[in-house]
Amino acid sequence: MEKQQAVVKGIRFFITILSISLLASCGSDGGEGDDKDPEPEPEGTTITVNPADVKQEMIGFGGALTWYSNWVTNNSNKETIADLMFDDLGIDIIRFKNWYYPDNYPTVKTTGAMSDDGSLAGWNTTNELYTMAMERNSDIKILLSSWGPPASLKSNNSTRATTGSNTLKKNAGSEFMYDEFAQYWSDVLDYVPFDPDYISIQNEPTYSNTGWTTCQWAAAETTSLPSYVTAFDKVYDKIKNRAHVPVMLGPESQDIATFVSFANALKSNPNCGMYGFHPYNINGSTPLSTITSGLQSVGNFNTKPNIMTEFSDNLDWFNTALFIHNSLVYANTSAYIYWKLAWNTPASGEDAGMISMNSSAPASGYEVTPYYYLIKHYAKYVDAGYHRVGATVSDNALIYSSAFLSEDGKQLTLVIINNSTVADDVTLAATGKTATAIEVYQSKSGSYYKTVTASSPTEAITLPAKSITTVVLTI
Repeated sequence: MEKQQAVVKGIRFFITILSISLLASCGSDGGEGDDKDPEPEPEGTTITVNPADVKQEMIGFGGALTWYSNWVTNNSNKETIADLMFDDLGIDIIRFKNWYYPDNYPTVKTTGAMSDDGSLAGWNTTNELYTMAMERNSDIKILLSSWGPPASLKSNNSTRATTGSNTLKKNAGSEFMYDEFAQYWSDVLDYVPFDPDYISIQNEPTYSNTGWTTCQWAAAETTSLPSYVTAFDKVYDKIKNRAHVPVMLGPESQDIATFVSFANALKSNPNCGMYGFHPYNINGSTPLSTITSGLQSVGNFNTKPNIMTEFSDNLDWFNTALFIHNSLVYANTSAYIYWKLAWNTPASGEDAGMISMNSSAPASGYEVTPYYYLIKHYAKYVDAGYHRVGATVSDNALIYSSAFLSEDGKQLTLVIINNSTVADDVTLAATGKTATAIEVYQSKSGSYYKTVTASSPTEAITLPAKSITTVVLTI
């Protein structure tokens, strides 16, 4: 840290950029504007970057490949799609689903026959996608998350939720099968043909939906529910002496309130390397004050990094960008994993998949959606090891700006969101060295991730209303 601060101390440069807007609200109109009078054009706005104000270290940005992933591997253009996902997009982390459900487990542990939950197809697809990802970027990290233990360890003898009990089974002595669950995770890591960097023992541990693959836990054991923390520790103790020990992440709760409850139980646990959360209590009608306070409650658990490991559908592409900004600033999030990296095309409504496909049979069709480009604005030029640094906005209450400094102190990336209904010029300033080169990429509705020509780092840049702009500076 001291070395990095020494590199960046005193950086000072000036470039001109167009005005950018701060989110006033994530209202029911999706943040796209309302019937109010047009906003007056600001007289002038300055974005000031302070590279010495070092904040969280970034793990990066990514996406999940779970259900429908076989539509990628079955597509006749799968290599092109893989190029888009694992090269062009610039992601740093992939979230895979754990599909290890051997028939007759634990008597049989090999993976030749796995019929439960469509697991064999999911298993084979995940392994193929992993190989394709590593061929394009061997630095991509892997989070392996489980939706629940196999049927033999479930109280209802099914991986899927049914009416009534849907949790970890008890043994003959009426004790929850923690040791058997830990052995299951050791077997997972024995048979998965790659070494995940992070694991999560249970996706959304309090959630249950009949017919879905889930398993319910409590933060502390009750008569009807096992302790998530006890299971967490049992798994760690079982795998801690492996040649490769993944970082254990938890609790991946489905909403922020549940996250806080489980995080309180994990905050002093040395076996928990980082937190994971899902903000599904946030949608287009959630007031900004509620979003802010909720994300701050995540950021209050600041002794470990946190990752937003799943979220989509609740916000349009533009407001998703605003939410990412808020997660970075208020929750101090180190990684943001968008849920639908590849997904099926919906029958109606907005398509929230980044790469959208509409057939499980071999086909050539796919679509790159606006969600792909909004993630690219963050992912392409912000990598693991970068640090978010201070960025403040003056004279315009409608500007979001986040800034990220590379490990060597030679590249500064800004993601600037104009939430205003008007375009405007702004000036960006920071202390220190002169910027020697600049790249600018811009998106607005109907026109995504277009290169904006800038002849020099001091040239003014025009940002359209309701736009996202990534500025990459060599310093």
